[in-house]
Amino acid sequence: MSFTTTDDHQEIYFEAHGAGATTLVFVSGYFGIANIWQPVIRRVSSKYRCIAYDSRGYGRSSKPTDEKAYSIPRHAADLHTVLTTCNVRSQIVLITHSMGGSIGAAYHLAHPDRVTGLIQTGTYLDGVRMGKLLTYDMLTAGVENPSRCVAFYTAMGLDPSTALEAAKWPAYCRRHNAKALLAWDIGDRYATFNIPGLVVQGDLDQATPVESLARPIADAMPRCRLEVLKGVVHFPPTEAPADMERLIEGFVKEL
Repeated sequence: MSFTTTDDHQEIYFEAHGAGATTLVFVSGYFGIANIWQPVIRRVSSKYRCIAYDSRGYGRSSKPTDEKAYSIPRHAADLHTVLTTCNVRSQIVLITHSMGGSIGAAYHLAHPDRVTGLIQTGTYLDGVRMGKLLTYDMLTAGVENPSRCVAFYTAMGLDPSTALEAAKWPAYCRRHNAKALLAWDIGDRYATFNIPGLVVQGDLDQATPVESLARPIADAMPRCRLEVLKGVVHFPPTEAPADMERLIEGFVKEL
């Protein structure tokens, strides 16, 4: 558990677990903390090196007040800072959640030689498409009220004890990250991703529905498949960690 400093002088909290020839890098989304990956990391860290971190605006990382300090490419640059600090030289498998899928995609576009595989969970094609179903007002409703922040995530399937973390974040961070989320437009660039991909989506996910927001990624990427988990809402890493372990191990073996 440690901190690194970005090129715009923000501190990013990160933690590394386990060891192995393959490095798994876990990227969180609009619930931007490493905690959601702990159920999965506990299962796989005996086989792989695992790195997770808190995104800017969340958890133990810096929370800049300037709206311009938040964007999907900026989050991707923070990810690169974490990997550089951790001295990650080999190719990595990115495992993402929700907005983290956009961050992972942006990272691959910026560093195509560094990513050997991309697993996206609870994901969506991009913010422009997401905004047609989940607007800025919907994302930021009640951000001044800690109880409503917690309720927002529990309604999406997150366990109450983890969702309580959302009560600690400044309202402006959620607003800035909501704008960053919705501004990201990947266009047709998923078609250029010549790496294996896996999209893992809950069949009960109403925030990022399978057919309208997740399947288009699997259809666009030349080497990607879609896995739909029954009875899962928006948080496969916490709702179905055993399934995630199985899918990660199968994915890595096929690389």
